[in-house]
Amino acid sequence: MKMRLLDRILLTIYTLAILLISLFLIIVATGIIPLTSIKNYINGIQYGWEFAGILLIVSLCFLLISIKLLFSRNKRKTPGGTLLKNTELGMIKISVNTLDALVQKSVRGFQEIKDVKSFIVPEEDGIRVRLNIQLMPDVNIPNVSTSVQNKVKEYVEATAGILVKEVYIYIDNLAVIQRSRVE
Repeated sequence: MKMRLLDRILLTIYTLAILLISLFLIIVATGIIPLTSIKNYINGIQYGWEFAGILLIVSLCFLLISIKLLFSRNKRKTPGGTLLKNTELGMIKISVNTLDALVQKSVRGFQEIKDVKSFIVPEEDGIRVRLNIQLMPDVNIPNVSTSVQNKVKEYVEATAGILVKEVYIYIDNLAVIQRSRVE
């Protein structure tokens, strides 16, 4: 699952702050900066409302970032790579692997196709299918592509009952037919 942009930015800021604090504590622990110097610096700070306000704002920001990151989990819309379909009798879960197998089966029937790799992108109200196809030589690419798109859409929708929103086809290559040599 992808993290949202805001969560990534907050996590980066938070991680950098923890990194700086850790480095500072290591420097103090190794004695590079004596503890007495730190005590003298802290005692020399004039504690006024400006300092208290800045300290309060920074600490509240880190508190809010901590709470946000703690409770912002990657929430899956569907459990375990499955698509959900509600019927009158209950819920049906169809795995992405099952849909991939259906797509592969529908494409394998074309003699013009030598090889196919399929990728299923599940969405809330259906799926998007991406096909990387290697075609046999001397085929009409637009006709085969349109036929494949229609067949995949019809077969998956009829078999699984899942809406196919898009069938994206990428013609990866043409197969090379090797002729046998007669000696």
